[in-house]
Amino acid sequence: MASCSRANPSRKDIERAVDLISKADRPIIVGGQGVFQRKGWDPLRAAAERQDIAVVTTGPMQGHFPDDHRLSASFSPNALMSADLVVFVGQYCMPSPGEFRFNPDVKTIRVHPVGEDLGRNWPLDLGIVGDERAFLEALASELPQKTRESWLAELAAARQAFEKESLDYYALGLKYSHATDHLHPAVIAKETHDFLYRGDIDPKLTVTGYGGAMIGRYGGRWLRAFRPGQKVCSPYQYYAIGPDLAMMIGAGAAVQRGIGPQAPYKGAPVLVITSDAGISYSLFELDTAAKYKIPVVAIVYNNNAWGTWPHGAEWPRSLHLHLFQENLRYDEMAVGLGARGEYVRTPDQFREALRRSYQAAAKDGASTLINCQAIKEFSSPKDYPPGAFWNPEPGGGAIAH
Repeated sequence: MASCSRANPSRKDIERAVDLISKADRPIIVGGQGVFQRKGWDPLRAAAERQDIAVVTTGPMQGHFPDDHRLSASFSPNALMSADLVVFVGQYCMPSPGEFRFNPDVKTIRVHPVGEDLGRNWPLDLGIVGDERAFLEALASELPQKTRESWLAELAAARQAFEKESLDYYALGLKYSHATDHLHPAVIAKETHDFLYRGDIDPKLTVTGYGGAMIGRYGGRWLRAFRPGQKVCSPYQYYAIGPDLAMMIGAGAAVQRGIGPQAPYKGAPVLVITSDAGISYSLFELDTAAKYKIPVVAIVYNNNAWGTWPHGAEWPRSLHLHLFQENLRYDEMAVGLGARGEYVRTPDQFREALRRSYQAAAKDGASTLINCQAIKEFSSPKDYPPGAFWNPEPGGGAIAH
């Protein structure tokens, strides 16, 4: 029988952590998958609010710190280099190259339930063996109250700069979409954001997921999580192509049955943004969705190519490896699997298709694939800037969401 025992951090370690955090000017907590698994979201919020500590959520499941909180740094990438103390909590796979852009001289605390992993690939000022929830509860209890107005101002300014950059990309995307009669990924992501969070739908209702070589980078900029378990980042850390829809079937089953943090939202639709490459791996999951009445809205960015398509002809001998047949009708394939299908090429068509698809999911438990027709040239920074920007998500080379 498996043990239910959990490692509790020592009193001495907690005291040292409190001292390091209290002396820092710009501390930040990186809340990883372990915070979600151990249901540590309430003590995480309490600890952060005690001393105005910034928080970044990371991992394949996100939302254990709300993206709209004043202390959230998940969309404030330009502020992260200013942090003078980072506290990793529940980050089981420590950051791969490019996942975080922190100052190399930053002081670091890491909390992990397995002592052998501490310090293995990231130098630490303090390593703590402990359960994530137990550590955060102790931290919230022991931290003295403190405000950091300058740190809050820097986070807010960085968030505004990031939002402006994303809006600039959206404006370009609208221009490109109207000029080519094809949907740019920035438009797909922003219009999905507005539909889910700025309309009649409760912003906390819909569990979302995203992936794909190019559309995933725009999806990561615009999809939000306001409560635990609301966002699935299927390409997390290793950027696998293909599991997006499959992972959302699992999340959709949890919502359908009202399991765990999904209980208040039982029966709601789920939504995933993926690519033509991604849907090629997991299209048949729509058969599962139809069979078990799991209402999924699958938005497919169809640009006729892998996101690694070489603009111009930098790799002429391998060009054919990056191209698909043009205008493949994934929507018709979805119909053959028992789901609904929509084919769109313009922003107006996409808005209407999204509205119809969500209504069908909410009222009838029906799944839909929205085939968003694009062109491979949108990947080119020369022809359609910014093209496929390859810096880590959610932008600026800060965090690989």
